[in-house]
Amino acid sequence: MRLMLDSANLKDLERALEIYPISGVTTNPQQIQGEGCIDFFGHLKSIRSLIGDDRSLHVQVLGRDKRTIIGEAEKICSILGEGTYISVPVTEEGLKAIRDLTQRGFNITATTVFSTIQGILAMLSGVKYVAVFYNRMLNNDIDAPRVIRELANMLWTNTSNTQVLAASFKNVTEITTSYASGAGACTVRPEVLSMGLGMPSIQKAVSDFRRDWDEVYQGKTILDL
Repeated sequence: MRLMLDSANLKDLERALEIYPISGVTTNPQQIQGEGCIDFFGHLKSIRSLIGDDRSLHVQVLGRDKRTIIGEAEKICSILGEGTYISVPVTEEGLKAIRDLTQRGFNITATTVFSTIQGILAMLSGVKYVAVFYNRMLNNDIDAPRVIRELANMLWTNTSNTQVLAASFKNVTEITTSYASGAGACTVRPEVLSMGLGMPSIQKAVSDFRRDWDEVYQGKTILDL
């Protein structure tokens, strides 16, 4: 079970990496746009430097035809390193490119997955991750947990090396439901992760314990004893 950060903001990433057990970072054009007019590859190099070599970095292509997608993948990996994961939308042209790239040893994350059939086709094409867009599926009246369960069951049955990567979350419940449904990984925006530790009941319990301690030890800490 893995947890990734879904962000391209360096400050958010730095803070989250200090707190959470993160195995990788996913980026997409929307996040890059949110950072303003930046040096695209320079910014991604900064992310790689921040997360180190042991965590995965996922970068999405923009091409709509096989030739362009492959060209973009080659350029991304030539600049950011061969270990970079290339996120490719699961379309007809995307699948053409995915099959070519996986056969050549590229790490591919199949993205914009909204259905079981998309996931199956991506799995059969040799991708490392199938990125299921959880909240966007719900917004289109698609049963996201069912799709995750179906794909996870197929992966288990066929002993595939692919993992279901759930993405696009609005709240903590969607994250936990994805894991419970069989997702091997979730990629989450830092602010959504913060919701899981920011409940008032948690802070109240911590304060209550401290109050009980202070009644006996009058402000001393364990280190003082």
